Amino acid sequence: MNRFPVLAALALAAVSITGCADGRYRYGMGVGWVSHPYHVWYDGYYGPFYDGYWGTDGFFYFRLDRVDRHYRRGDDGHFRRGESRPSPQYRPYEGRTREPPRGTRMPNYPGHDRHDGRR
Repeated sequence: MNRFPVLAALALAAVSITGCADGRYRYGMGVGWVSHPYHVWYDGYYGPFYDGYWGTDGFFYFRLDRVDRHYRRGDDGHFRRGESRPSPQYRPYEGRTREPPRGTRMPNYPGHDRHDGRR
């Protein structure tokens, strides 16, 4: 009895499960998406936002809805990090950066290897 097909199926199942567990989603040949969690205090200045990320430059970048193709850099006076509330007008927000449409501009995104910051 040839056990290779059964072993191959089990190996592929294990790989697909581990691929989802760490927030990485892979497409085709070496192209991937890495979701980053965010924890932010926000004062509501820009209105509601859809998602965001902390950039490698220390600023919070956000987009207003799921089809937005440009993450905007928030002023550090409106987005803050830390365990405690900076002042009463700030509210806590937590989430994960969702996968944006292809061609989205993502300045200083911590998961990019490419120079231009586009997904």
